[in-house]
Amino acid sequence: MDIELYSGGTKAIISTEGGYVTNLSNELGDILYPKRQLMAPDGSEKTRGGSHVCMPNFGPGGTTTLAQHGYGRTSNWQVINTSVTRAELMCEGIGDYTNMESYLTYELSDTAFTMQLRLKNTGTLPLNVAPAFHPYWYRGAQMPTVNDIAYEDLAEFNEAKFILGHTQQLGLAGRQLVLRSDELLHWAQWTDQLGDYFCLEPSQSGFAFNEDISRADTLEPGSEKLYKFTISW
Repeated sequence: MDIELYSGGTKAIISTEGGYVTNLSNELGDILYPKRQLMAPDGSEKTRGGSHVCMPNFGPGGTTTLAQHGYGRTSNWQVINTSVTRAELMCEGIGDYTNMESYLTYELSDTAFTMQLRLKNTGTLPLNVAPAFHPYWYRGAQMPTVNDIAYEDLAEFNEAKFILGHTQQLGLAGRQLVLRSDELLHWAQWTDQLGDYFCLEPSQSGFAFNEDISRADTLEPGSEKLYKFTISW
């Protein structure tokens, strides 16, 4: 099921399959590279584009049984409520995270888009969480600039490179984006160059599940944690 949000000339499309933002655009064109299937050099198909949540882990699951980027992007999300500019979705947990409820809220204005993840532990044991958002920014033929630094060779981002901060400025496709999160301070820069996109992704602590689980947040029984990410232009 698709949910369409509108504000002025800005439009977002949200899919309940994976909680994906499959499209974000305005009168100047695409802001996110639209979600689609692309062919990799080895002949395999890759899902690329849009933006999805990574939860409870960003990157590999480490010693857990969790898949790459967790289970949020492969789960069906229930619609809690919607309006013209706002949608709230909910996802039940699986496996060791059966007792975690996850809520995604997307809110659109003429010049901004906010993604919010709320995690709630309904069980009796603490849970490790290190979530992220994974947007694919449309760059067109333009090489990106990050915080006014111009990039010339995207091959250096075949493996993710991290930068820190509350706010990042991203220039691409003839526009300037301001990206902000007060909870997700480790930003992954990455692209496999299968399409005209560049990823600048806010995460709680990078690949904590695979590298150092102590960097993850602890979601205590009965508690909630909120992670917010705002894009403005």
